[in-house]
Amino acid sequence: MDWWLASFFLGAILSLFLPIVPDIFVLFLLLLLAISFFCFSYHANKPLRLSSGLIFGAVWMLFNAFNFQQLWQTNNLSAIELSSKAQWIQGQVLSLHSPLKQDNLNSKESPSSGKPSTDKRMRFNFSATHINKEKLTKVIQLRLSWKNASLLLQQGQTVQLKVKFKPAHGLANLGGFSYKTWLNSKNISATGYVINHKSNRLVIDQTSMRQRLFSQYKNLLPEHELAPLLLALGFGSRAELSPALWQVLQVTGTGHLIAISGLHIGLVATGSYFIIMLLIRMLPLNSIVSCHQLQTINIRYVAIGFSMLVALSYGYLAGFSLPTIRALLMLSLYWCMRLLAIKVSIKRWLLLTLFLLTLTTPFSLFTASFWLSVYAVTIIFLTLWRFKAKLSTGSKLWRFIKGLIIIQLSLTLLLLPISAVFFQQISVLALFANIVAVPWMSFVSIPLCLFSVLIMPISEALAQFFIILCLESVQLLWHYLTYLSIQPWAVIELAKFHVQLLVIGGGLSVVILFFQPKITFSYKSATALLCCSIFIFSGLSINERKRNTLKNWQLVIFDVGQGLSVLIQRENKAILYDTGASYTSGFNMIEAVVLPYLQYAGIQKLDKVIISHGDNDHAGGLTVLQQSIPIAELIFNSSKNINSTNRACQQGEAFHWQGLTIEMLWPEEVVAKENDDSCILLISDGQHKVLLTGDISKKVEAKLIQQYPKLQADVLVVPHHGSKTSSSNAFIAQLKPQFAVVSAGFLNRWHMPVVGVVQRYQTNNIQLLNSAESGQIIISLSEKNIHYQTYHEDFWPFWFAN
Repeated sequence: MDWWLASFFLGAILSLFLPIVPDIFVLFLLLLLAISFFCFSYHANKPLRLSSGLIFGAVWMLFNAFNFQQLWQTNNLSAIELSSKAQWIQGQVLSLHSPLKQDNLNSKESPSSGKPSTDKRMRFNFSATHINKEKLTKVIQLRLSWKNASLLLQQGQTVQLKVKFKPAHGLANLGGFSYKTWLNSKNISATGYVINHKSNRLVIDQTSMRQRLFSQYKNLLPEHELAPLLLALGFGSRAELSPALWQVLQVTGTGHLIAISGLHIGLVATGSYFIIMLLIRMLPLNSIVSCHQLQTINIRYVAIGFSMLVALSYGYLAGFSLPTIRALLMLSLYWCMRLLAIKVSIKRWLLLTLFLLTLTTPFSLFTASFWLSVYAVTIIFLTLWRFKAKLSTGSKLWRFIKGLIIIQLSLTLLLLPISAVFFQQISVLALFANIVAVPWMSFVSIPLCLFSVLIMPISEALAQFFIILCLESVQLLWHYLTYLSIQPWAVIELAKFHVQLLVIGGGLSVVILFFQPKITFSYKSATALLCCSIFIFSGLSINERKRNTLKNWQLVIFDVGQGLSVLIQRENKAILYDTGASYTSGFNMIEAVVLPYLQYAGIQKLDKVIISHGDNDHAGGLTVLQQSIPIAELIFNSSKNINSTNRACQQGEAFHWQGLTIEMLWPEEVVAKENDDSCILLISDGQHKVLLTGDISKKVEAKLIQQYPKLQADVLVVPHHGSKTSSSNAFIAQLKPQFAVVSAGFLNRWHMPVVGVVQRYQTNNIQLLNSAESGQIIISLSEKNIHYQTYHEDFWPFWFAN
């Protein structure tokens, strides 16, 4: 059974590597095949039985994916057509929201500071039951934002809203966060925003119990910088956490302590179990019920039932998030085994849990939290098994201290590789932070927070007392965590090469620690391990050097939505052309896209930053970029950014960099006011040429081909994102590029690249690439040829991210 469960889970994992979800007919055939294998394996045919498990797991995952992807068709709707104009939707609010006074909703001032707010935006998940008054066959979940909301939305309310939305989509870049994958894991099919309209209204003003408790609890909280942590611990709401709080948690590796998961559910379940057992033993039950009745009741059943009830209640308060569901499933399975007196090994318990998780929450398999949780639980049990002898000697206090140190050390070291894979950084101080924070939060802060929530419906005064105690306890810990977080060496950011080394080192460590009968380091085994490590590390290093050889260089066109940002990369040196946009909400393409890629590629500084012109979609991230990474020289025709390291972009200027010649073909005058003032660059390695054009129009295109009659390019970054005002026939015919790249937003309101422009490039037999469809595009130029790779087709070509 263990092997079948493992094969089912493996089949579900392997199905994630498919580029597309097969048709339902193919899935039906695979299901019949799995059933046949399972039936024929009845007489101890192990290979067939394991094959049936693999196919069953894959079919289950892909069947759920098919249903999710066909949601619009099931409702006889076209998501693309609906995205072309505003729609009226009706449904239920799914997200918790903080209570605000009505006058704050209607004013243009921030309710917290009293100062004008540049971006007062409400973000929430919404379950739509009607679109344009037509009832849906299946509900559709959307992620919406609402600027200057006129309604106080709260969880559980049924509302009617006018919205503009598009199918779920996210920026797709190496090293960056995959928003599309996150949306899929939450079963969210579309994203958009609410349009302020007088007909936006509440249909049913009935909030959920969770929302009412949340609002009541938040009203009891004092004005304290750490108060949002209590909302996270009590209700799983992390929307109120400030960037400063997140920074400390991330740097110290303690973010898991405020995400309600196995630690919190386990504490609640264990604590409530022992409390009810103690009460039952202390109460004079003989005087309440007859002795015969008491003997027929196993008091452990009562304690287990109460423990599950309390754990489920806490899970409800946490919104039954994916980590909470995982913890509740593991707990339920454990208590069921105890109630039914079934003895199972830890291995089978873990496999059954993974099996049930795959059945109930299949899309959780492509979230980082799932793998971190599963890997952490596995490490804990393997550590307890491996060091059982060492942990079973000494007094209870000494055994507890040894267990805490050994388990925390194992978790810190062995979680480094998987943390590096998902976050491209590791916390050096995680061990020192967690070895203090875990027991303190487990036995002091979390119980106090939960007591304050539980006692609140009975006595608000008593709840406030526990809230103050909890805040004081968190404050003590926070001083320590803050001190650790300000150390300059607290976090190490990792490039792709370093992540690979960590993964290999972590794999070897697991093999040595847990799969050797005894931890012995003989001369022969140590030598063999050292040689193997040197061979692998050398191979990776040589491969990295070959990729970065001076004979090759790359043009990286980032997926920055409706904007532009291009990196010219050779060896570990780089020039950035434009930065993408920055928005009033604080979101910007530098932090979301450019910096994560530079870290991924191991680039620690920029030799030059060249800004084509001053529009936000090209220059909006410049300030953030200057604050985040060293820049040797800025080339920008703007009076606002003049200093000793700046120079102008003007026609006729040129410079040499890393064996490349970069010529400035435009503008004629040093200005950056309009699109036609864009800084145009021609980059050449002596064999291949690349033309970066900014947002120029046909007028400038005509001047360019007139002033440079022999101008040609192998790669062209299409002017003005494929606007109808650019890409004239004469311009395209003279350049004759092999590849033309459009940087545009997904289903953008201007419909760029427009149909006419696309047809002109196709008529000239030019391969047109669009970042809105392909994600990030990397064009490699070498002596032999030019070839390109895209995020969706080459780097991350999996159905759950596309």
